Amino acid sequence: MQERESPSYQIVRSRDDLKDLESQGDPAQIFIIEESLGYLVNYLARLFSQIHTAYLASHGVHLGQWGVLMYLWVKDGQTQRELSRQVAIDEASMVSSIDRMERNGLVRRVRNDHDRRQINIFLTEKGRALRDKLIPGALANNAISVNGLSEAEKNQLFTLLRRMIVSLEEALAHQQERTT
Repeated sequence: MQERESPSYQIVRSRDDLKDLESQGDPAQIFIIEESLGYLVNYLARLFSQIHTAYLASHGVHLGQWGVLMYLWVKDGQTQRELSRQVAIDEASMVSSIDRMERNGLVRRVRNDHDRRQINIFLTEKGRALRDKLIPGALANNAISVNGLSEAEKNQLFTLLRRMIVSLEEALAHQQERTT
């Protein structure tokens, strides 16, 4: 049996660039970079990271520490594993982040009294004090990002983003099930 040849895709930056390709084949075989949801979401995340990194740095905090701080502000004393899952980074990266945060006096590790294998992470006074310094910047950056959107558009955006997250989490779980 002969293998089918996979389609040859044309790639363009924007819809404006399509004019040059109109006579060159099937429009279903055209990939428009600036209309790729993955590209747009990643670009948006990079912009958020760049603006928030600068703000955090002015307070001596690294972007990788931001998620850990947020989740500890919600519930202090979580394990490294719990934080790793919530922040969505691997456990080795979490250990490095916590090492740095401990050196900077933001957190302390405490062995769990009930399970000596577990280490719980607690905020120091310095780590707790950062909450009221850093949250206003995060709120301001979020407000800038939706500037010009109506309340209805903001609500729709958040609803759609949450639904997309659920879809991708389910797809990732199925993918992980197939590989194990």
